Amino acid sequence: MNQLSIIIPFLNEGNEIYKTVENIRQTSGNEIKIILINDASTDNYDYQKVSKEFDTLYVEHIERMGIAFSRDEGITMCDTEYFLLLDGHMRFIEKGWSEKFINALQTEPRTIFCGQTKELFNENCENKRPVTYGAYIDFEKNNWKALWNYKDPDSKNSIIEIPIILGASYACSKTYWQKLEGLKGLIIYGMDEQLISLKTWLEGGSCKLMKEVVVEHLYRKTFPYPMGYFHKVYNELYLSELLLPDEIKDLFINEIIQISPKKMVIKAMEDLIAKEDWINEQKQYYQSIFTIPFESVLLQNKKVKEMQ
Repeated sequence: MNQLSIIIPFLNEGNEIYKTVENIRQTSGNEIKIILINDASTDNYDYQKVSKEFDTLYVEHIERMGIAFSRDEGITMCDTEYFLLLDGHMRFIEKGWSEKFINALQTEPRTIFCGQTKELFNENCENKRPVTYGAYIDFEKNNWKALWNYKDPDSKNSIIEIPIILGASYACSKTYWQKLEGLKGLIIYGMDEQLISLKTWLEGGSCKLMKEVVVEHLYRKTFPYPMGYFHKVYNELYLSELLLPDEIKDLFINEIIQISPKKMVIKAMEDLIAKEDWINEQKQYYQSIFTIPFESVLLQNKKVKEMQ
């Protein structure tokens, strides 16, 4: 019985969706479940045709809902215990990767497992990137940016702990994701990996990289959809309020205010104040399930930073 669903939210990916789904079928067979979530694409590509050809579940949004909403939606829809969130421009190198994810999740159901990404080359890709080992946050800069880790912290083991998942291919237990309440609260785009990684570590779970599961990732020069700035400001303020201790939270919020357009900051704060009761309920819930002090998260990220 299949135990893994693959969820691919996308926007204006065009033929990359065909190539990605084709690759999944070639490397994992026809029985694995695939959920395609079209977040209101405007490129006139026939995504339904791709869905029919490769026997996937297909959802199409009338208006853009965002990557966080789409990911959580797909997880709600899947009827398997485990799922893999995948970008719409990926290629697995070898067969057997789905079994590796499933075996790892069965052994450690409170862990998020990432595949090892490798650059996929075509005429639209960026310059060659070195191999990375997850990501980290430099909390000393009061900035939510996830920074690539270019140093292997444990060359002797094929599965290693990473502070922040980053790489567009990560798997988790549906039960555990729902306990963490997934990506709830984020809007449109950004901060997905920072939010779910910190919640995982603070709950007492872990984030790990599987070096033996290699997936090629197209790192494009430009995005095929508009990248707004307001949702970045909003999501960073939301994460600051939701997860950070007061002494750190104030530093982060002040930094966001300093570097962001004033009108966006005001609008984001107004929106967050309107949701104040709900955010407080979220904070209370996380206080009830978190078991690890935030100082441990700070130390973990600092250790990776010092390796660079």
